[in-house]
Amino acid sequence: MSFALVTLASVDVEQIVEVQALVYPAEFCESDDVFRKKLALSDAYGRAPLAFGHRDQAFGLLASYAIAHPWHDAAPPLLHAADWELPAVCNVLHVHDVAVAPTFRGQKLATDLMNRLSEEAQQAGWQKLTLVAVRDSWPLWERFGFRAISPHQYANEPGFWMSRELSPGNC
Repeated sequence: MSFALVTLASVDVEQIVEVQALVYPAEFCESDDVFRKKLALSDAYGRAPLAFGHRDQAFGLLASYAIAHPWHDAAPPLLHAADWELPAVCNVLHVHDVAVAPTFRGQKLATDLMNRLSEEAQQAGWQKLTLVAVRDSWPLWERFGFRAISPHQYANEPGFWMSRELSPGNC
């Protein structure tokens, strides 16, 4: 299969949610409305969320996605928050999710997504990425340069709040 790495927007939320449902147990899956809100909000400096995915060029199916939004480095955002708002001061870009549909794993799609996300984050002026590693995924995130800040419960599952400094050549 051949994939195009594309920018995603609110019109893609239905397909994003479909991929999410293939990858995560129900307690991790967020609603269409929460995704739309996370994709719509920019911080006080006008820095918008970043969203990319791989679309199968033959059928137009979404095979993967990555979503990151402005946040602060004090604590991770809540999952499933219907009243979700950005903090007044955003000093990090939080990687909300990176997901690859099981059928398309093993093709370096997550690596492509993280490289693109890192490049775009640097171009937008971000100096740090954060995320919450769940489901024993922290070794994967360490390979992408993330380091654990602290343990963190997410959807009643143990995980790690992690961060990665961005600098030239560190994409």
